[in-house]
Amino acid sequence: MGHGRKKKRTHAVPSQEEIEKIPKTLVVKSGGVGRSVGALVSDVRHVMEPNTASKLKERKTNKIKDYIAVSSQLGLTHLMLFSQTEA
Repeated sequence: MGHGRKKKRTHAVPSQEEIEKIPKTLVVKSGGVGRSVGALVSDVRHVMEPNTASKLKERKTNKIKDYIAVSSQLGLTHLMLFSQTEA
């Protein structure tokens, strides 16, 4: 019985420069939105999963300024904001 081959390419650890280049996002909903927009926000979070806050808890009192203030501390590069128009 021979030895299994050692994978070299798939287990490479990314360097610090590569980690900093990876975009990090925050997906939030703004204002009073219905179930459909809430489901859309949840789905977008799952699509962007590895580098987004998928279990983010939002409050109705949160403003865009709050998210922008936190984004620099977390190293976020993109902020996706969903709202619902009056219909």
